[in-house]
Amino acid sequence: MTEQTAATQRSYTNTRLGLRRRFKEAKQLAKRHAADQPGVVRDHLEAMEHARRVIETALGAPLRGKSILEIGPGQQLKQARYFAADNDVLAVDLDVVIVDMNPAALLRALRFNGPVRFLKTMARKAAGFDRRFVAELIRQYPKTRDARPRVLRCDAARTGIAAATFDCAMSYSVFEHLPDPRAVCLEINRLLKPGGVSHHVVHLFSSDSGAHDPRTFTADREGLPYWCHLRADQAHLVASNCYVNALTMAQWKALIADVWPGARVEHLRALEPQTAVALREARAERALAGYSDDELMTNCLQVTWTKPAA
Repeated sequence: MTEQTAATQRSYTNTRLGLRRRFKEAKQLAKRHAADQPGVVRDHLEAMEHARRVIETALGAPLRGKSILEIGPGQQLKQARYFAADNDVLAVDLDVVIVDMNPAALLRALRFNGPVRFLKTMARKAAGFDRRFVAELIRQYPKTRDARPRVLRCDAARTGIAAATFDCAMSYSVFEHLPDPRAVCLEINRLLKPGGVSHHVVHLFSSDSGAHDPRTFTADREGLPYWCHLRADQAHLVASNCYVNALTMAQWKALIADVWPGARVEHLRALEPQTAVALREARAERALAGYSDDELMTNCLQVTWTKPAA
């Protein structure tokens, strides 16, 4: 997110949903955070191990003792903590990531993140969700006990960091929230060392949960139709809880081909049986004709690119 956009939005989560919708969102998020923590952390570690293997293959070297940039780490620093166990990790975000619960840090977070984002973060911390996640992460992956990722608040499109600083740049479900993803891609290119790796997971707008309505992330959808944000007659039912740029799969692939030529692009598909059933029903109704089955059933794109060594 750029500083210009931040001047009006503050944080990507500060959309206007109204008190009733925000209360429902809080209940839904509480259910997610209160889920089986050992299972949540186990799934997270499996995803991180997979990412490590992909990056190491592209890098041609073990991911240890490397300099890593993470864009948009989130308040829990989930990815940053994992990779900082073996590497020097700098996490950059336009929001203030609350690391120390001191008054000055909290006031700074309120100022830059805005009241909605700030209150959501504080409610999660007060309920102990962050603390329990970190404790379980350390239990399952003890090396993270001493992991100390550095955090910097800055615009990812204009970091001010010296060129050719990092061996790897990564992000997870961040690029779909950027108003100018091309600018961030070009900044990554500048920051990577020759032979460095750019690795990102992009959540597609054309997926069922692409509009980021919290109901689409839970089993209880409250009757919300699948892919209703893509249907002109149902789009009014969606209440996005954050800014999304709504780029199509074709637009993402064109951008990737332009800024990261030769990048490996993989489709991470939806696995829920009910999603496949919903797609068959939509096709029977001749709905969503402007989208391919592949677009609708792909949750994310995983993009991996190695910067040429010369």
